[in-house]
Amino acid sequence: MSEAQESAARPMPLPLHRVRFVDWMPSSITALAFSPVPPAAQSRCVLAVGRENGNIDLCTWCEDTTTDSASEAPLAKGWMVDTTLFGDINYKIEALAFTRTVVDGREMLRLFSTSGGSVVTEHFLPWGIACVSEGVREKPNVHKSATRTLSSLGGAIWSMAASPLGKYLAIGCEDGIVRLIDVSGDEFEHVHSTRMQGGDAGDAPRMTRVNSRILSLAWGPPRRVVRRAAQASAANRDSDSSDSDEDEDEEEWREGFLLGGLGNSTVAVWDVATGQLRSRLAVLKNRNEHTIVWSVAVLADGTIVTGDSTGRVTFFDARSRVPIPGATFQCHTAGADVLALCVGSDGRAVYSAGVDQKVAEYTLVSHTWAHTATRRLHAHDIRALAMDPPFDIRHAAPTPARLPVLVSGGIDFHLVLTPAAPAQRTSYANPISSSVSTRFADTTQRRVPFVPQNARAPIAGGAVLSVCAARRWMVLQRDTSVAIWALGESDEVPWYKVCELQLKTRSNLVAACVSPDGRFLAVSDLYETKLFVLERTDEGLAPRRVRTLGAAIHDAPAPAPGASVLAFTPDSSRLVLGTVHGAFLHLVQLAPSGDVQLLRSFTQHRQRHTPDEGRHGRVLAGEARMRKHAGAEPAPSSERDVFATIVLAHVSPDGQWLVSIDSARRMHVFHLDTLSHQRVLASPASLPTSVCFHPERPNVLAVTLPTNQVAFYDMDAGARTGAWERDLRAQLDTHLAKVREPVIGCVWLPGAARQEATLVLYGPTWICTARHSAAPAPGGTKRRGEARRSPRTCGACAPRSSTSRCSPCTR
Repeated sequence: MSEAQESAARPMPLPLHRVRFVDWMPSSITALAFSPVPPAAQSRCVLAVGRENGNIDLCTWCEDTTTDSASEAPLAKGWMVDTTLFGDINYKIEALAFTRTVVDGREMLRLFSTSGGSVVTEHFLPWGIACVSEGVREKPNVHKSATRTLSSLGGAIWSMAASPLGKYLAIGCEDGIVRLIDVSGDEFEHVHSTRMQGGDAGDAPRMTRVNSRILSLAWGPPRRVVRRAAQASAANRDSDSSDSDEDEDEEEWREGFLLGGLGNSTVAVWDVATGQLRSRLAVLKNRNEHTIVWSVAVLADGTIVTGDSTGRVTFFDARSRVPIPGATFQCHTAGADVLALCVGSDGRAVYSAGVDQKVAEYTLVSHTWAHTATRRLHAHDIRALAMDPPFDIRHAAPTPARLPVLVSGGIDFHLVLTPAAPAQRTSYANPISSSVSTRFADTTQRRVPFVPQNARAPIAGGAVLSVCAARRWMVLQRDTSVAIWALGESDEVPWYKVCELQLKTRSNLVAACVSPDGRFLAVSDLYETKLFVLERTDEGLAPRRVRTLGAAIHDAPAPAPGASVLAFTPDSSRLVLGTVHGAFLHLVQLAPSGDVQLLRSFTQHRQRHTPDEGRHGRVLAGEARMRKHAGAEPAPSSERDVFATIVLAHVSPDGQWLVSIDSARRMHVFHLDTLSHQRVLASPASLPTSVCFHPERPNVLAVTLPTNQVAFYDMDAGARTGAWERDLRAQLDTHLAKVREPVIGCVWLPGAARQEATLVLYGPTWICTARHSAAPAPGGTKRRGEARRSPRTCGACAPRSSTSRCSPCTR
């Protein structure tokens, strides 16, 4: 063995520091909701996770469908955060509801939320999530803001539910009245007392007042009615088949009834057509206090289910509206409030959860409801339950086509995924775990880590911690503040807090970044980016606000736009700012004194088709400046024809290349020496989780995907790299294919003497190191006939518990 081969094969220790003093606290889960149907090109529905800090995580299903074996199930990573909708200050998600509607001839998804106040908010979804129709090209969004709101007209909103037909939102208000909001098409307004075509009375705009707060709402099954015009024509029609078909077309679906859980030991049932209170259902109560009905549900046959503050779950008969004998269950701890109910995908199972951390299952067995399982899935209160595929009260499927998965969440931050196959069919492929069983009673659940799931910007569910290596700092981004810690030089003082900035913002912080030399700190919410100069004093750091950033970008006195991504160049002389609204990419020059100057604004992420600048070779910086001053350089159009958010921006170690990625999976390469757009890289199959440049060959870029696959690009060539890259990628794919947790980020560590750089990939509980023994010459030029050696990888380290120290990989 030659000396080079022996050096490459020698194990290299990887020192690790375990940081435990960073006091990051994720926000607890307060609401869950699945979309009625999956969006286009998705196999499962979109999951919306509402949090206590007002943010909403939009999660899409991620699985690797490239398995070679036909009998082997695709290895799923589960629901991963695609987009985070940031909430304003003092906003808390109390309820979430999806609706499915037709807008301009296209099926779309709409999302609504309440915050405990008197306002209903509609959140405009990204196109890839909102569009249900297949093969529809993107159309510019006509809305000028990310949300729109509507007052309840009745005080604080305590509950909300979407109708089965997607026509209405029902809101239970502080004044004891349930009001209907019209959300058909693109409407968003209160229902008015009108009469429908043909003389039929429309649905009532509000229900009869009750003397209690309406703490929970559910819709009954819709009913099929015939228009009066069709009935009149039926009296005079001939026995013609075409007339019969025409009369069938006159039939339509109408909303049924509304069910409301109250705080006075009763449940109210309203007729939606008239708004009248039809009946009251009494639940068991203690002698000295009322029972609060926290959750209600309705099955396809009209059976009513309630969960109350005594820990009981009660089933009521659909016709007589009295408790079914033997169908009142005390499966939760006495006095443990049942906060959530969820109906199974086939409508033959019901799940309940509450403050005793348990989830109970009730199954219809031979026309009788029975308690079949109870499991403790969380460490604290469970606030919400959701099922995929969602239960469709109008078309309840006897056997769902895909494995039903129960999702639960609460105060302990974790999402827990539990298979819940129906009793009549258990032969599903299990994408959640390696367990053969898919029944709720004896299957294995998966706890989704609450750490950020990628290294993208937080607006795409990314990291909130950054490192300043020169100062040995760690910068933590919280909801409205930024904290900086420093590693100590001795064992006596291992760490200490440098400073903490409590910022005055209108929304939660979207991005934060510190310069490599520790001189600048940039933070942003949805509306404004703030730049600080970190000056050293005898008492520590003294942040000084740079107030000319907005004027430099807008060329007029104005606040700097809100940023979805922030990045500094390695020499800390430039700031890359990707705007939240508009998808502009601004490059700002920073002076040591704090003066700023806008160098250029790139608009490639605003356009569906981008100019291929620089494809005929590298342009000298001087020539580019001369052409710019002479007006010969064609400027790309700034008109926006695609709506995507910039979610990742990374600069090469030599400060020459800038790679930016948006939510449409477009990867643009910019040359910072010439201030020009270089090329567009091939879009990967899924949105990348992280990128990193090679420290010795800055033209080589590594891109990780949520399916644990890795791709390498050559910036000079604008394409994939050579044979060494294919072999290294194949080795990594082999080792990481069976790891269920997704890769969060990657970093390329410089190699020791006569050793290549080490690529480190890491997930929530695992670390993988890889190194190739032979590589192309610096600069990435591939010579014809040059010999390549096989790469050497160590493979994935075994997943480890977060409470144990991960030893250096020595393979």
